[in-house]
Amino acid sequence: MKKSGISDTSGQGRNWPAERRFQRIGCDLNARFLYQDQWRPAKIITLSGGGAFLACKRRVKNNQVIYLEFDLDDQPISAISRVVWKKNGAPPNNHFSYPPGFAVEFESMEGKERVSVNQYVIKSLRIIRALQHELDQSRPDYEKIKNLYLALRPGDSLRISHIRKIVRQESRHFRLRKIDA
Repeated sequence: MKKSGISDTSGQGRNWPAERRFQRIGCDLNARFLYQDQWRPAKIITLSGGGAFLACKRRVKNNQVIYLEFDLDDQPISAISRVVWKKNGAPPNNHFSYPPGFAVEFESMEGKERVSVNQYVIKSLRIIRALQHELDQSRPDYEKIKNLYLALRPGDSLRISHIRKIVRQESRHFRLRKIDA
């Protein structure tokens, strides 16, 4: 997938994709993929209707076709996917870096599964926006914030400072745009 870059005005020299075909969301989903006739574990850390980034130590080849499986809201999802880029090297030291792993584009997926992935992404983005709105209030409803965050990231820390940090990162990193659906 080719992306046209636009220059970053922060002076840090990053190039951002001008536009993506699919909105994406940060997540923490267990996954497994079939590579060289063996199932390998991975974590999906970003997800969109078009693909995902899998954090794992296993090196794969660019353009390699893999079979990917993961659960989304208790529904099994499987996809024939193609490795489109990989990140080797040191783990991230800031929120703009990816850990070692690789990105895949979903080449073949059941229609209902793709709908489920898209609905999950849209639901997650709406929760991020609702959290952002509530955190911006002069008197935030901390119970509402915690309940919204639990729907987004069950089992994660419910410290308000942590939630603020995650919402800021998601908003900045994924440059949220209006959802039409």
